[in-house]
Amino acid sequence: MPHLPTLLRFLILVFSGLASGLACSQGFPSRALSLVVPWPAGGAADAVARMLSKELAPILGQTVLVENLPGAGGSLGIGKALRAPADGHTLMLTSQLDVILAPQSFPSAGYRPEDARAIALLGRTDLMLATRSGLGAGSLAELIAMIKANPDKPLTQCSIGSGTLNHLVGQAFQTLAGVKMLEIPYSGLGPCVTDVIGGQVDVAFLPLAGPFPGFVDRGLLKALVTFGETRNPRFPDLPLVGETSGFEGLSMSVWAGLHVSARVSDEIAAQLHQAAYAALARPELRQAVQSSGATVFDPMSLDQVQAAYLREVKRYRTMAPTAATVRP
Repeated sequence: MPHLPTLLRFLILVFSGLASGLACSQGFPSRALSLVVPWPAGGAADAVARMLSKELAPILGQTVLVENLPGAGGSLGIGKALRAPADGHTLMLTSQLDVILAPQSFPSAGYRPEDARAIALLGRTDLMLATRSGLGAGSLAELIAMIKANPDKPLTQCSIGSGTLNHLVGQAFQTLAGVKMLEIPYSGLGPCVTDVIGGQVDVAFLPLAGPFPGFVDRGLLKALVTFGETRNPRFPDLPLVGETSGFEGLSMSVWAGLHVSARVSDEIAAQLHQAAYAALARPELRQAVQSSGATVFDPMSLDQVQAAYLREVKRYRTMAPTAATVRP
């Protein structure tokens, strides 16, 4: 069918294969599913999970309950999900932060990235550097000058854990700018951004997805730059960090994926993979993801998804903490 668009061809395969997948895993799902989000409610991951659960429910014929389990860079939620029975009823809304980086930074996590199996890669979003609205810095250069002018009164930056992408991009920024900021620990981006909006914290590195772009639109946050490779269509006038002298080549983004335990059977994994991409093809979900500032990935086969995930595992295992370029 060479004349059909890639997405349409994929959907035909999805829906034609869904019946055979159901036949191979009779009785699944037999009860409500749990979609574990290893971050607090109110953040970008939570927003994606709630949109996805709504679309997955009618496809799977069961309720999909979102369960927020934040802490330890996302490792508490991922660890609990991986300890659940490997029957496919426990899903994880993941990113490189929690499923790959967290077990490297928190030995007590008790899992390896290979203990999770990738079902779908949903989308990616650039990061932005945002400040509290009343800070007074109108550009990246002004922010750096402000920090350097007051070395005895460092600005505060919220961090969601050592070794997380939020931490890495903050370290890369400070290294290249030649400045130091005081990191304030948080369990997730939701509480972090609440304190930035409230004026208790000065700077945050946030994804350009979920509720965060709306906070910029309403003047609750001041966005200075994005860390994309090209300007973000949601904020075309917002400069790239790489456009500032000394930051050339710096780009960082975060992806969202759907994982299950690696012990889940191939038949159930295939059924969940088909359901995930069928949900992602729904116009309402795609529009919601895209309007939030994220880019939806093209559909992949189950083997392609897992291969892409394992490449990410290898990349982040070898990445230096102050790496200037991180491209999922």
